[in-house]
Amino acid sequence: MSNRELQERYRSGERNFDGADLSRLDLSRIVLSEASLNRANLFRTDLLLAQLEKSNLSYAVACRVNLSGANLSGAILRATDLYMANLNGAKLDHANLSKAYLRGADLTRAGLSGADLSGANLIEANLYGANLTGANLRGAFLIVANLRGAILTGADLTETNLSGANLTGVNLQETILTDAILPQDGTHPPLRRAQLTMPPTPTNPELIEEIFGTQS
Repeated sequence: MSNRELQERYRSGERNFDGADLSRLDLSRIVLSEASLNRANLFRTDLLLAQLEKSNLSYAVACRVNLSGANLSGAILRATDLYMANLNGAKLDHANLSKAYLRGADLTRAGLSGADLSGANLIEANLYGANLTGANLRGAFLIVANLRGAILTGADLTETNLSGANLTGVNLQETILTDAILPQDGTHPPLRRAQLTMPPTPTNPELIEEIFGTQS
């Protein structure tokens, strides 16, 4: 399908583009709000600044897609393959990214407040300065991820794997870290300058001891 055909069909009212092959197309600044792109091929597609609010990209193949600055607020990207995707500055607030494959993805300063990232693979992802306020990261894999300066206020990181992650300057106020696997690197303290407070209830002395060490 060509760019022109896609836009003409969308403007005529069509919203179902499930399974469409849009790989390597230049779709920058395109408007596809509320469109269904379930299982679509978006390999290396340029969707710079695209409008994709409330769209459905579940199970799509979007390896190395360019979604920089795109608006995906409220979109469904369940189990979407976003390997090495460029999501720099993308708006993903309240999006469903559960079980998405985001290994090596660039999410620098992305808006992910209220997003569902449960079970997502974010190994080696760059989340520098990302806003994850209230996000669901239960069971997510953030191994060796860069979370420097990220905002995780009120986020749920239950059973999240943060091994080797950079948490320098992270805001962890009211963050739930129950059974989370935290970084263990004595040469580069991962929680340096982090703003960290436990949720008010229940208290978790074992977790506090794991993070801050035994107090003498």
